[in-house]
Parts: sequence; C-alpha cells; structure tokens
Amino acid sequence: MSLSPAGRLGTAWQRMADREAQQLREGFIADHSTRPRPRSLIAAVLAGLILLGYVALVLGGIWLLAGALGLLGDQGPSQRFMPGLVGAALLAFAWIARPVFPQTPGQVVTQTDAPQLHALIAEIATTMEAARPQRVTVIHDVNAFMGQSGFPPRPALGLGLGLWYTLAPQERVAIIAHELAHQKNRDPVRGRLIATALNVLGQVIDLLTPDAIMQAREHEEGGMAALSNLVMRGLALGPVGLYTLLLQLVGAEHQRAEFRADLLAAQVAGHDATLSALDTVHLLNHSSMLETALQRQKHLPQAAHTFLELRRLWLGQLPGQRAQAREAYLQERAQLDATHPPTADRLAVIRAYPAAARITLSAARAAQIDAELTPFVRLAEQAAQDEYDERYRY
Repeated sequence: MSLSPAGRLGTAWQRMADREAQQLREGFIADHSTRPRPRSLIAAVLAGLILLGYVALVLGGIWLLAGALGLLGDQGPSQRFMPGLVGAALLAFAWIARPVFPQTPGQVVTQTDAPQLHALIAEIATTMEAARPQRVTVIHDVNAFMGQSGFPPRPALGLGLGLWYTLAPQERVAIIAHELAHQKNRDPVRGRLIATALNVLGQVIDLLTPDAIMQAREHEEGGMAALSNLVMRGLALGPVGLYTLLLQLVGAEHQRAEFRADLLAAQVAGHDATLSALDTVHLLNHSSMLETALQRQKHLPQAAHTFLELRRLWLGQLPGQRAQAREAYLQERAQLDATHPPTADRLAVIRAYPAAARITLSAARAAQIDAELTPFVRLAEQAAQDEYDERYRY
C-alpha cells in the first residue's frame, strides 16, 4: 500500500527526528561532559535580553508615571495625561506578566510525618552531592518531579503515590536519585536565567491569548470582539516566537541533561534498578492500569487502597503482555513526553555505563516508608478518582 503525501511527509519527519535523536544519543555516550554548548550560550544571551526588555518596560512605565505626577518637571495637566495613561498601562501589563513562583502541588510531607522517607532522600542527596529538597510533596500520579517552589524558589521534590507503591525498593532509590540529579545535571531550562525568561514569556503569552469567555464572545458577536481577539493573537506572535526559539536553542542540551540525570541515578541506585525503574515508569504511563485500579477499588475492592491495587495489577501482568508492550515502545521510539528523549535511547545510555549501587533500600525500610505515607493515601486516592470522573464525565 502506498503512503499518501501526508503519510510520506510524516514518515520523512519521523526519520529525520530519529536520525537527530540517534546522533544526540551517540554523541552523549561518546562525551557526556557538562561543558556548555554554543546554542546554550546563545540561549542565555537571548534570555538575558528578554529579561532586560522586561526591566526596561517597568522602568519606562515608572518614568512616564513619574512625569505625569509632576515629579520630573513642571508640565500642564494636558501634557501629563497621555504619558500617565501609557505609564500606568505599561506597569499594569508588567505586573500581570510578572514571573510567578507557585508552590509545587500535592500534600506536604514533613520530616516529622515521614522521618524514614526524609532520611532516605537526605542519604541520596548527600551521596550524589545534590541539594536536599526543602519541600517534599506527594500526589496521586504515576510520576515524580523535581522543581522550584515559592519565592524565593526552593528545591522541591514531588512523588506520585501511583508510581511509588508500584516500584520495587531499589527502583524507588533510582527515581529519587534521578529527580535530585536535575539540580546538578546542567539543564539550561532549569537554570535561573532561562527559566525566568520562559516564565515571563509564558505569562505574556497567557495574557495575550484570548480566553474561553473572549472566544465565546467572538463566536456570538463577531465584529469588534473578533477584531480584538485577532489583534491580541497577532501581538502574541512575538512572545510565542521567542519562547519557541529559546526552547529550540536549548532542546538538545535539555535532553542531554535528561541522559545525565539517568546516569547520576544509576551511579546511586545501580544501573539494573535504574533500567527497570525507567521501564516501569514508561509502561505504566502508557497503560490504563491506574484507571482500572480506580474502578476495581470503587466497585470491587481487593486491596487496602487504589495504589496497592495498582501494584497488584502490575505484579499480576503476564510477562508476555509486558514484553509485547515493551517491544512496542522500543520500536516506536516512544517518549514519556515531548521534553524527554525516546525511552529506548535513555535505556541505551544507561547500559553504556554500568554502575553498581551505592545505596540499597531494604524491603523492611521500604515498608516503614510505606507506613509513613499511609495517612496521605486517602486524599491522593480521592484526587485520582476526581480526575478520572472529570475526564469521563461526558
């Protein structure tokens, strides 16, 4: 069967993407040093210019407003009005488009709540010479994340209970180590300069993008509402272009940083546990097991809670089914998401640098941590159920 033009184009794009990914993987295996690449340096300069532009906007607004208030000279009221109006508009725009530093999501787990969990995190952080997170939260997802929380930004670790309860003890070490590694893997997207520039651009894009109410008015009224939305979309093209350009400049280094985090995790948890943890994360995220566990727990419970039911389903999956799913994602070169390299490439990089475990989590200690997290299960389970109900409401 011959491919359509669209199909041929899609195939050509996929082949080009695969070649680029292969070059990135092989280049990283040959040289995984942290020396900055030229594109990252260009991105840093661009990010600096974007932030300088934001500061200039604020200072310009202050200067115009000060002039309107008569602080810069004696001018008549008619000469002050327009500069004052423009200055106020610039400052209002700058305020709405200011960088935001939200708290990371989830239930906060303090050291008092879970001393064994915090001790494990501290041990891993010390071993890999990474900063210890100042905030630990748990969510319901089959996921884990490392981010910055609040202002001033503080390192924060998030653990998804759907993932945590499914992983074997040593795989849990690998996941925590991988997330902590994001603090020292030289990821330009997580650096203060580029991250803040992306933050500002994202706020500006949100401000200039017509929301649902404005789109509804455009659909119902047309005319001026449609023209207003068109102007806003046109103004948003500049920030969107800068945002896209920044991501393009740091894209390869961002993925190299993901490889680097995998290797750092393998040096702590051992490469076997890191390989199996990554495999588990991918297979679970590309399955409907959590949804199945939620339905079973709701109608025919066989475990203490949904996340233990998910683990029961995972452990009960036939080896042939798991092997088939694994072969599919390896052949399709699937990714966890658009920001990650293909999982097949990440596995290849880990295999290229075998490493023994430096920290071992015993089953007994893992069980203690599970007991510490039990009080947080019900709210996380309800959040998972609410998300499921919302998704399939209609």
